[in-house]
Amino acid sequence: MARIAKVDVNRALEQAAKTIIQAGGADGKISRAEVKARLPQLKGPEKKLVDMFFRFIDHRDFKLGAQVTPADVKKAVAYAKEHLVAKYDLDNNGLSKDEIKKMSLTGKLAVDLAKALKQAPAPAPESVVKKFQTFGDLLDGVKTEKEVTFTRPDQVPPELKKMIIDATHQASYTDTVTLKDAFEAVDQGEFVVRNLKDPATGEKLISIDFGAGDNTYGGIFSPAGKLLAQIHDGDLEAK
Repeated sequence: MARIAKVDVNRALEQAAKTIIQAGGADGKISRAEVKARLPQLKGPEKKLVDMFFRFIDHRDFKLGAQVTPADVKKAVAYAKEHLVAKYDLDNNGLSKDEIKKMSLTGKLAVDLAKALKQAPAPAPESVVKKFQTFGDLLDGVKTEKEVTFTRPDQVPPELKKMIIDATHQASYTDTVTLKDAFEAVDQGEFVVRNLKDPATGEKLISIDFGAGDNTYGGIFSPAGKLLAQIHDGDLEAK
């Protein structure tokens, strides 16, 4: 088994601590009932560590009538990093299988969460759409690789049909169910479809816009057809 870096185990403890503090709400006090209510929302190693780590904190700072506070949680994290994690990394090169065996249950659960976090897929990067407030700013900030204006339903390729109908719904035409409905609803009966690419990240987008009165409406989609942002009167509203 590969060694587990202390920094990863410490990060797991910090995540558990953050969850415990959030469970307590804004009053600066964390009760057993609040943590218990939070546990069903957690899964696997995180659920086990949050449960055990709160018990550790509650027992460590127990005084009759006392309540756990965020300050208590932060102190417990510092103590755990030193006494439940670092002291077992005897050669200071990460925790080995044999060293982990000697750890307390809380330390072992922190190791389990650290492993799970390392194996979890990286979160998807935020779409470039969220960097812009208007459709015009988006067009200025990315590269237009292709632009086509469709004026009839029979011109629309199959992969764009649902996107055009979804784009139409971003105005008040929510009863649109067919391409024919869509072309009849929008001004001048036309849709402008652009294939866009963010030069910085390579992210590809499809914009579909149309006129409604004197205003521009439509949507920004991923190539798979997921609506990423609405175009409302020229402004972008990220989903």
